[in-house]
Amino acid sequence: MKNLCQIFALFSFLAKHEMLSLGLEMPRNSISRREVFVKGAGVTTAAVATAFLPQQNAFANNNFIDESSEVTSSPERNALLQKIVSKASDDEVELAIKNLERLDPSKGNAASVDELGGRWELIYSVNAEAFSPLLNLPEPIRPRSLQLIGEDAASVVGDGRIAQVLNFPIIPLTFLLSSGAVPLADPDLSNKDTSNLEIFPPFRFEIQLGSARVQVVEAGSDAEFRALNARDEDAQKAGRNIYKQRYLDMTGKKGDLRISEVTSGDPVIVGEVFVHRRL
Repeated sequence: MKNLCQIFALFSFLAKHEMLSLGLEMPRNSISRREVFVKGAGVTTAAVATAFLPQQNAFANNNFIDESSEVTSSPERNALLQKIVSKASDDEVELAIKNLERLDPSKGNAASVDELGGRWELIYSVNAEAFSPLLNLPEPIRPRSLQLIGEDAASVVGDGRIAQVLNFPIIPLTFLLSSGAVPLADPDLSNKDTSNLEIFPPFRFEIQLGSARVQVVEAGSDAEFRALNARDEDAQKAGRNIYKQRYLDMTGKKGDLRISEVTSGDPVIVGEVFVHRRL
């Protein structure tokens, strides 16, 4: 009961503080209210959540491996999934990722192919508390973390943008963080790196509680957004965040895996690795 009271106190706190909220309302013909919105809140969110968070990696529901999948799996792919489900060490998971990465079906072109688009669930993340401490909540109250890309994102946050989503259990609360995203271009725009996504402003953070959706923050630059998240001056001056797509299943079917890593930008999250599963 005490933990439950803490949870509702946290949600109430989040709803009352403008630094933490951004609102949102989903089109009825897109993703359902329980299946939509954001990863990441402001500094105060992190501070409140950290007060009762266990320090662990962020894992999705471990039953995901038993859910129906339309994708034929290789031994290397199965090995990675088993490491994630068994909560193996980061070193063991990274080794499994490297073994699978060599078989990348996108052949290093994941940032520019249509198959990148879709609705993805986070099933593993290294150092999740740096990105969002809420992902380290105990499993019964841990929010479900989704990422919307392509048409799935366009219907919610507009064309050319991606959305990070946190759906909370118990109450109909959703966080949504959206930003621009394009394949990384070189300075003279003569070509594009087809494995890297460049993340750019404006950054919008929104909260939806029930049917009420409110935008609380819009940051027009990386520096402004990082300042809102209490980053130091060096972090604020750092370049844009670059997400390397290390692996992408190309079937476009439920169960596809995608592996990405923050390779440059905000030093607090550089080096983070994410494994997503297509829903």
